[in-house]
Amino acid sequence: MKKAGQMTTLWLQAKELIKENNPEKVQQLSELLEWGILCLARAHLEHGITDDKAMMEGVKKETWHERFWISLEKHIWPTYPDYEENWKCS
Repeated sequence: MKKAGQMTTLWLQAKELIKENNPEKVQQLSELLEWGILCLARAHLEHGITDDKAMMEGVKKETWHERFWISLEKHIWPTYPDYEENWKCS
């Protein structure tokens, strides 16, 4: 059995929390998604992974970006009380 890397582990944990849809676990979900984004930044800065088509743990870098960012936008940002007023770009 293939051992899951850090990105995969973070994503699987986040996916489970998304599926649970438990408002009490929003902070935990936020931390997992933010950690995933941090891992992407570290891959870029420390390892020079800049190509969106580069494979990371068997998944394209752009797919990791989409998974973590879109989940953050969809499941975390709307939980902020001022989201509608202050978080939209004009």
